[in-house]
Amino acid sequence: MTAERAVRQYVIIGLGAAGAAAALTLRQRYHAGGITIVTSDPHLYYSRPGLAYLLAGEIPARQLTPFPPDLFQQQRIKILTEQVESIDLSGQILTLNGRKRLGYDRLLIATGASAQMSEVPGVELEGVVKLDHFDDAQRILRIARRVRTAVVVGGGITALELVEGLAAQGVCVHYFLRGERYWSAVLDEVESRIVQRRLTEEGVRIHRHTELIEVSGRHGRVAGVRAIEMGREFWLPCQMVAAAIGIRPRIQLAAQAGLRVQRGILVD
Repeated sequence: MTAERAVRQYVIIGLGAAGAAAALTLRQRYHAGGITIVTSDPHLYYSRPGLAYLLAGEIPARQLTPFPPDLFQQQRIKILTEQVESIDLSGQILTLNGRKRLGYDRLLIATGASAQMSEVPGVELEGVVKLDHFDDAQRILRIARRVRTAVVVGGGITALELVEGLAAQGVCVHYFLRGERYWSAVLDEVESRIVQRRLTEEGVRIHRHTELIEVSGRHGRVAGVRAIEMGREFWLPCQMVAAAIGIRPRIQLAAQAGLRVQRGILVD
């Protein structure tokens, strides 16, 4: 406790759930000392799980923020909307946007993870999307207004959120599953079938044992996909492809600074 009382500056990189909780907990325990959060997200703190409800039209954007707008200011927590480019561990200094420097006594890296994009040809086309942050959700909603058909690829909760959100926007959704059923690594067969039956009732077309192999375009925009279903190749016209094939931890800053990474516990 004595050592913490001498801390002049706590710095947290990232303003997701972990970063926000850490900052508020620090202020609750230590009334002295500066607390600064550095985030590259211009929308600051919002509920990322809530993006699914935004896509489905169940809540307005303003309800994504669970805290009063002046909460961090009231708690004397400073927020910098900057990109952290490097960490100098020996000097205890962050470099922001290539020119600004920010010193710290204690540093927490809470950068979270980012959604992985499929690596098949054509993912650079306009209309290929992922759901990672607020701007992604806004982009999906804009594109959904002018498309008739979308393909969703992925087997987890984010893929389901994309399927349901697009269906709620009136888009005809084709859902590609690599295996026999939805989220088989987590749900048992009965649970998977319940989810799939509900999606089918909502008009979603489920493709089992299906692998996306290429996104085709016309004038720089998505025009369709090539895929293999049950061993047979087919082409499906569509105007949007949403990928939700997993996440990748944002460890680049820590690794570049020389910190040990990839020390998590692998679970079955």
